[in-house]
Amino acid sequence: MKAVTFQGVGEVRVETVNDPAILDPSDVILRVTTAAVCGSDLHLYHGKIPGMLPGMVMGHEYVGIVEEVGSQVRAFRQGDRVVGAFHVACGFCRQCRRGAYNQCEQGGVLGYGMAFGNLGGTQAEYARIPFADYTLRKVPEGLSDEQALFAGDILTTAYGAVRNSGLSPGETVAVIGCGPVGMMAVMSALALGASRVFAVDLVRERTEVAARLGAVPIPSKEVNPASKIREWTHGEGADVVIEAVGGPATLQLAFELVRGGGRISAVGITSEDRFVFPLMQSLVKDLTFRIGVANVHRDIDAVLALIRGGRIDPTVVITHRLPLEAAAEGYRLFDQRQAGKVMLTMS
Repeated sequence: MKAVTFQGVGEVRVETVNDPAILDPSDVILRVTTAAVCGSDLHLYHGKIPGMLPGMVMGHEYVGIVEEVGSQVRAFRQGDRVVGAFHVACGFCRQCRRGAYNQCEQGGVLGYGMAFGNLGGTQAEYARIPFADYTLRKVPEGLSDEQALFAGDILTTAYGAVRNSGLSPGETVAVIGCGPVGMMAVMSALALGASRVFAVDLVRERTEVAARLGAVPIPSKEVNPASKIREWTHGEGADVVIEAVGGPATLQLAFELVRGGGRISAVGITSEDRFVFPLMQSLVKDLTFRIGVANVHRDIDAVLALIRGGRIDPTVVITHRLPLEAAAEGYRLFDQRQAGKVMLTMS
């Protein structure tokens, strides 16, 4: 089969690799119909994630058709059209029974190398999906591949960050970073009842797109975001801040934007080991800070319902649709911030 493979820092290649096979009775084999390039794939592209070796298949965002099922799979049959989570979860370990599927004792991330379970990726014509009964969902009738695909990763990531913040209807939200995940956070916050969402980004064009979704644009290269948000909130700051970039600078900004007694929910993927935590500021302001990998299994059904109901349209962030063979160009465009969301279609 054809697949996107990691070759080294700054280099991916589409080449012919072995077809995946069922290795466990809980597996299914998918014929992938649509895949995508994710912001977290760039950490691999930049060589920031250990254990990604040359020749490994990349990708973890996908929609496909079930081609083969393992003997223990009960929820799916050949021919089912499905979307799946970017991380797999067994469904029966202690963490899964708690609902913490993102902490599954047997879990891993598709296409993310040895350090994350050594699972093959989905930027390929076929993919093996472990623990299929828990990791996959049937695509609801009427949804396109492009709509459904976002439920397996970035939309559910953003939705989960807003949910984890404890947002109450009528509260204000500041979203730092208006890339694809940030845009999903803007839409999720509005869908979950935010009275006003502030979209903060260095790039004016991104904040303008967020404005068309209903947010207040805050182009942070031109205005001081903390001053602007205090102006809109009678000097208080935002009730909730969603950090959707990843890294010390934007995390630090989150503490500046949140009101006293407010909450910060950080969901941007980072390769940094640490940042300087503003301990005294957090103590005095009585802040709640939360950070973690998305719990997609917990939230994917709610997100699919919001898409199907027309409450959220994740496809607004798509800028490029390329055949699988052009994946290297898609990575280049995405890495150079010349693209929003890059979709990969199979021939």
